[in-house]
Amino acid sequence: MPRSPLPLAVVTVAAGGLLVAILVGTVVPFRAEERATYDRALIERDAAVLYPEALEQLAQSEAAAGGHAASVADLLAPVLRNANIESRGAPPAEGMLAAAVFDGEGKLVQFAPATLLLPELSPEMYPRLLGGEQISLYHPDFPLDQYFAGVAQPAGGAGLPVLEVLLPLPGRDAAGPVGFVQYFIDARRLAVELAAVDRRFNRETTATLAIGGALIALVLGAAYFGFRRAQGLIAERNERLVRANFELTLAAKASALGQITSHLIHGLQGSVAGLSAVVTERSHDSAGALEWRSAATYTARLQAMIQETVALLGDEGAQVSYVLTGRELADTIRRRNAQAAADKGVGLRVTGEFEATIDSHRGSLLCLIAANLVQNAIQATPAGGRVEVVLRDENEAITLAVTDDGPGIPPAIQAHLFEAGRSGRPGGTGLGLAISRLLARQIGANLGLEGTGAAGTTFQLTLPR
Repeated sequence: MPRSPLPLAVVTVAAGGLLVAILVGTVVPFRAEERATYDRALIERDAAVLYPEALEQLAQSEAAAGGHAASVADLLAPVLRNANIESRGAPPAEGMLAAAVFDGEGKLVQFAPATLLLPELSPEMYPRLLGGEQISLYHPDFPLDQYFAGVAQPAGGAGLPVLEVLLPLPGRDAAGPVGFVQYFIDARRLAVELAAVDRRFNRETTATLAIGGALIALVLGAAYFGFRRAQGLIAERNERLVRANFELTLAAKASALGQITSHLIHGLQGSVAGLSAVVTERSHDSAGALEWRSAATYTARLQAMIQETVALLGDEGAQVSYVLTGRELADTIRRRNAQAAADKGVGLRVTGEFEATIDSHRGSLLCLIAANLVQNAIQATPAGGRVEVVLRDENEAITLAVTDDGPGIPPAIQAHLFEAGRSGRPGGTGLGLAISRLLARQIGANLGLEGTGAAGTTFQLTLPR
């Protein structure tokens, strides 16, 4: 058994989720990388300022030594003094907290303040410094009590934001760095800047995702409703195609039925004429005269129907044409259906007092359609009710309206009124309305349900002039 396709709404939501996931997977890493680049620039800003100053102090120290040999400590001492902290006994409230200088082999030479606990170069940083790299490390929770003697950790256990800067100091004649300097800087202002940058990037990322998500929803929503509309059009056209195919099949059957009917009518003419003579003769006998008179009446009606059908077939075959007025059409419809209405105890009123004319072929088919509609109306109307037939000349078209006093057509039947096999009457076949619509289309008319309800039902045929 083939699996049914997923509903369009589920497919649309799944596609939207996939597109949103792709958007998030693209935007978030890109914005995170961009934010990291910006943060790195802020963190390395102090190193870019301190490095030229340290180099200038080293150059001045080498110039003062001249050609005389100077110890590494003598060369690096001015760099440490430039930090303006060598005489302090504790780290200041802000600015430069501590500094230390190391020789070219990474050994500690001097440091300040005196409370700094044995500064050293980590094994990971030393090779990078030998390569001439300037290193900036941001410590958001720097443990002051582990690096300074006599300094207590702030309340709550959170450390101070500290920026650690490590700079190589290349000598004038040395093949590698003559030493290194390490700075510890209060980074509370830097922390505020980094937090502001993070907030800005978070807002921009959220806005980008929101706008992207809204655009995805808009595009997918438009696509969804477009597909729904296309599906509706396809379904409607498929339904029309099925109906057209059905009507073509019914037309072919009607054509074959017409051929059979012609043959049947031709054979019935003689038989019904003989039957009429016998029944008429017996109706004059005293015994059973009432029943024979009733049979004679039905036989006469059958002869009239055969004669009308023969006349219609003869006119069409010989292409004979004459004109009928509205009054003549109304009289024909009244005459053909009066007896059936009387038998049911239903009143029949037919009006059509206009002088406009139509050709006999269209008029005859219109009378056949009217006969079908009136017979249905008579059967739907209870005894004592009324069926009204109105012919109107409306300039551009002639309309025929048939109204009954029946209980109305159930909603389940209304959508299939003109399909063979669908009838609201017990035992009905639905062929009458189906054939009536086919006949209407043959003369360029349109037959439809005008209205139905508890007060009755109206069918209307519109025949262009």
